[in-house]
Order: sequence, then C-alpha cells, then structure tokens
Amino acid sequence: MLKSSKALTASMLAAVTVFAAGCSSSDNTPGEDAIQATGSATVEPITSYMADRYDFDVNVEAIGSTDGFEKFCNGEADINDASVAIPGAGAPVDFQKQCADNKVEYIELPIGLDAITIVKHRDNDFAADLTIEQLHDIWSKDSPVSKWSDIDPSWPGEEIKLYGRPAGSGTLGVFEATVLGGDEIRDDYESTDDIQELSKWVAEDKNALSFMGIGNYLATDEENRNLIDNVSVDGVAPTAEEARNGNYPLSRPLFIYVNKASTEREDVDNFVTTYLEHAEAVMPRVYFYQLPEDEYGTAQKRYADRTTGPDDRWQV
Repeated sequence: MLKSSKALTASMLAAVTVFAAGCSSSDNTPGEDAIQATGSATVEPITSYMADRYDFDVNVEAIGSTDGFEKFCNGEADINDASVAIPGAGAPVDFQKQCADNKVEYIELPIGLDAITIVKHRDNDFAADLTIEQLHDIWSKDSPVSKWSDIDPSWPGEEIKLYGRPAGSGTLGVFEATVLGGDEIRDDYESTDDIQELSKWVAEDKNALSFMGIGNYLATDEENRNLIDNVSVDGVAPTAEEARNGNYPLSRPLFIYVNKASTEREDVDNFVTTYLEHAEAVMPRVYFYQLPEDEYGTAQKRYADRTTGPDDRWQV
C-alpha cells in the first residue's frame, strides 16, 4: 500500500526535529568578500544551511539553476547551486560550451537527491494520484484541459489553477522534460522562485496544482503546510525509497558546481570541503533525501582531485 502524503510529511518532519537545535541563530549577513553562490531555489536552503551551521561567509541567491549557470559560466559566481546537471550540446543553451569559452573550469559535485513533488490543496480529495499523461494534459499549452472534470468527468467542473516555477528554473526544466516530453508548457500559470510564496498560493486556492522540490514542500511554513498536500504520480509516492530506486518518475540529483579557480581561495576551499563532509548527514535536516552512501565518497575524491567537467552519469 502506498504511504499516504500525510504520513510522508509526518515522518519526514519527525526525522528532522531532533536536529533543529543545531541550527545557527547568529547574524550571518554576508560581507563584501563573501563567497558568491547563485542558482537553484531548490538547493538554496541546503547551501544556506551549510553556510549558517558551519559559520561561513556566503552570499546565497536563488535565481534558478539555468539563470545561475549564466552567471557562473561568465565567471560571476564561485558556486552554482543546481537542481539539474549542467546543460550541454542539444540544450536550449549549451552552458558547458559557455563555461569553456569563458575559460571557467568547474567541478561538478552531487550533494543530494530530490523528488519534484506535485502539490495540491488539502481539501482536494479527488486528485490524490495523477498519471504523467494527465499531468501532460493539464500543463500542455495546446491541451483543451482547463477544468478538473476534463480529466475525470466525476471530478468537479471547476477551473484548475496552476502555479509553478519561471523560466530559468532547473525544476521547471526537469518537469517539462519528464511531463511534457518536448511539448510546450502553457503560459497562463503564475510563477515565482520564492518557494514560500509558491506554497502560499497553493494554500490559498482549493483548485491549485503546483510542483516543487520535496525539501521545499516539507520546509514550507507550518501555517501553509497544513493546507497543502502532495500527489502520487503513476501510483508512486515521492518517498526517499522510491526516489532512490528510480520508481518515482520525477526524482533527480542535486548539485553544486564550483569554479576551480575559486578553490584557490582558502574560504572557498574550506567551505566546499565542509559541505561535502557533512552533506550526507545534513540532507534530512533540510528535508531532502540522501544519495547512496558511496556517492559522497566519490564526490569528495572528485573535489580533492579537482576533477573538472561534467560526469557523463548525470547527463540526460
């Protein structure tokens, strides 16, 4: 039997409660010489936690993975947080080439596992499980679907209200690739890179449907979290086990990309080393899932050896 979304939420919250006292409460306003981390709004809470917990001076901004790669590959950031592997040939923008053209050598480091979670309002008790095909029909630009009853005649004849992530988001890119399969996404949904704002929109709309990282969903402010719920996809809940074994169709690794030249700075080197030493233990504290244990040793060696360029294992 599938684990219910309420049980999933409760178990994840219980797992992290014991760690809450370890969070830093000091003023960590970045200084002028702070490490510059940009990119994914999904990964931002992880990098921010690492900086705060281990007392590093890091300026972390959340602008989306691909917008982050734009800055990173232009040499404007030390680290790019990414919820998608760096796009190469065949992608709308070949950031691998852009980095090479700008002589930005980078080290690709996987740090955790995510399950992009379909989110609805708690009072929606009929759309608890949606297929990829149904999600495609809801989100596709040319689809005639606009009401719940267009998906299932037994469902209410009310307009589906869609909320999501904007262009430049790695989460959006993975969602489009997996759900739409090359079709264009509709352009009439509200979007934001502010995860708390996104959760609030869903919490305030009984006909809402959205998507976000599992950690973002579980870390939503309690007032809003109590009003939202996640959805199984093709009968599979977004649990850690289903994400690790590949059964959940919207699972994906999370990364940090580090400018090799920046690692010559002692603060950057110490921060990345600390990040990798603690990433496995920290993932539950920030509501994300852990990679298989051996991946953390591999990432540490990759960084210690300053191995640059993409790892073919992560390229789609």
